[in-house]
Amino acid sequence: MLKKVNTLVVVVMLLNASLAIAQTNPSKASAVGTWKMDLKQSTFGSEPPPTSVTLNIIKDTPEASAWRVDVVDSAGKSVSFSWSGPVDGTLQPVKGADGQVIGKQSVKRDGDALLRHGEDSSDGMSFDARATMSADGNTMTDVTTMKSKDGKTSKTTSLYRRVTDADRGRK
Repeated sequence: MLKKVNTLVVVVMLLNASLAIAQTNPSKASAVGTWKMDLKQSTFGSEPPPTSVTLNIIKDTPEASAWRVDVVDSAGKSVSFSWSGPVDGTLQPVKGADGQVIGKQSVKRDGDALLRHGEDSSDGMSFDARATMSADGNTMTDVTTMKSKDGKTSKTTSLYRRVTDADRGRK
C-alpha cells in the first residue's frame, strides 16, 4: 500500500509544477484555480492510471505557491495532498489530508518553466520534473523522471486542463 501511495504522491507532486509558471511571464494568466488531469493525454509508465486527479491552486505569486490535490486511484481510493512554500528551491513538506508529512518537494523557476525536485524518505524515492504552461494559460504539461531506491528510473508526462466556469456549469 505504501508503494502505491508513494506513486500517487509522485503523480500528485507533478501537479504542483503549475503553481507559479504563470507568474514567470506577465502576459500569462495566474495559475490559481481548479485543474483536471487529462488522463487520455497523460502517460504513467508501468503504473495504472488514476481514475481522476483534481488540482486546486490556492496561491501563485513570484515568491510563493500553494496547492491541494485530490486523487482517486485506480482502485477507487481517494487520497488528498497539499504543499505550500517559497519558489526558491528549498525542500518543503508535502502533507496528507491528515496533516502528516509524506514527503518533501522544492520548486524554482527556470525561465518560463518550473523545476521541481521531490524526495520521500520513507522509501528512498525521488523525482525531478520540468513543467510548462501553454501560451493561453489553460493547459499545463509536466514531465517527470522518478528514481526508486534501487536506482530504477521511470518517466511520466502529465497534462492538465484548467476548469472554466462553463465547465462547472455542465455538471
